[in-house]
Amino acid sequence: MRSSNQYMNENCLNTLFSPFILGCLFLTMLNMKCRSESTSPLFSSDFEGGAGINFHVRNDGAIGFTIPEEPGGDSIEYPSRTVPGEYLWFYFRVVGDGKKPLEFVVENALGAHQTGWRWKITRPVFSTDGRTWIRAQHSRYSFVRHRLWKRGIKLFGKPEFRFRAPMTAETLWVAYCYPYTDSDLKRLMDQIGNEPGVTFSTIGKSEEGRDISRIHISKSAGGTSETNQQIWVVCREHPGETPASFICEGMIQALLKHPAGKRLREVYGFSFIPILNVDGVAHGYYYHNAHGVNLAFDWEEFRSIEARTVRDVVAKDIEKGAMRMMINLHSANDPTKGHYFLEMSESELSPTDREFQRRIFRTSNGIYSQLQGHSPVSLWDVPGITANALYHHYGVYCLYLESNYSRGADGSMVTPESLRETGAALVQALAQVLVPEE
Repeated sequence: MRSSNQYMNENCLNTLFSPFILGCLFLTMLNMKCRSESTSPLFSSDFEGGAGINFHVRNDGAIGFTIPEEPGGDSIEYPSRTVPGEYLWFYFRVVGDGKKPLEFVVENALGAHQTGWRWKITRPVFSTDGRTWIRAQHSRYSFVRHRLWKRGIKLFGKPEFRFRAPMTAETLWVAYCYPYTDSDLKRLMDQIGNEPGVTFSTIGKSEEGRDISRIHISKSAGGTSETNQQIWVVCREHPGETPASFICEGMIQALLKHPAGKRLREVYGFSFIPILNVDGVAHGYYYHNAHGVNLAFDWEEFRSIEARTVRDVVAKDIEKGAMRMMINLHSANDPTKGHYFLEMSESELSPTDREFQRRIFRTSNGIYSQLQGHSPVSLWDVPGITANALYHHYGVYCLYLESNYSRGADGSMVTPESLRETGAALVQALAQVLVPEE
């Protein structure tokens, strides 16, 4: 006979595993799973200029990701220098519950274009609408771990770059620096389209068939290279160097509105190529075009359509004797400098260009706090780099301005407006040197 205790145990088990109870347990577990899935962040970089892969939530709750490599990721051999193929740019969107500030980790920071101390001053930017951006206040990179790893001591793991969002929101946009895409350029062109002396055209198409835009600013509408000496401004040879585009905007606005800009336009016409590497910008690359070519080093071999196109259009002004100079806008992240110029070797310059270079450096220093002219950096001795090739083959001087992603010359944080002010300061310096007031 079964004891009463045996009967009670069997009855409890039957009750516990009854269809009703099992159904309730199943629904509870399903509900917990759905709630868990609904609160897991969703990631996307599938938009203009977007970059970021391998997103995941780490054990400590931070969001880990890697910066994608791009065509041309292998080192490129030049006659006097090996240029590593590197990555840096990231730009993506996160959709979550918006309940707490998110922390992010770049898990392949060690192999990026900048390493070590350059990560120490990096402050990525965040937006809740994709238009207004705020910098991160907290970031971290272990330089000690970086040096140990480089020396082969890997006990402590590979160094990672961490940064935290300064706000909470269900939808958060995250970028290495302030984004600037072809859509932003079109908005600028809409704003200035009715200004006297402004004309738009295209100089050709990219490797993938995108238009390369040109903005021409002259004394009067329809002004051509026959009536003015020309200054060409080339921007975004490297697609991820977005601060250069805000510098470019500041130059354009100053030429249209500032007395110094108007004085320059009495003598010079300006041709802007606001985004040369249009394919790279669209794909979210940092350093190369769609075929893996570094446009800034392609003025000797001309492997890219983009470099050949610029050469062909400026050659027309050179043949007419109508080209005064080129200005090449780039960006860097040097912890010891802010916005600065690259200096061409004086031994290679004509007396006129040597004097211009000295004066533009000296004059630029002090016009705006984030721009420095007292500490120029020497231009690399690479034959294919734009300035060297342009001068050696055509005798045309090229002025490089490196704007900083994070800090100006005075150590203050860079913003889109401060970058525009830097562009305006460059126009004022040019006016003082090229067309001084009587």
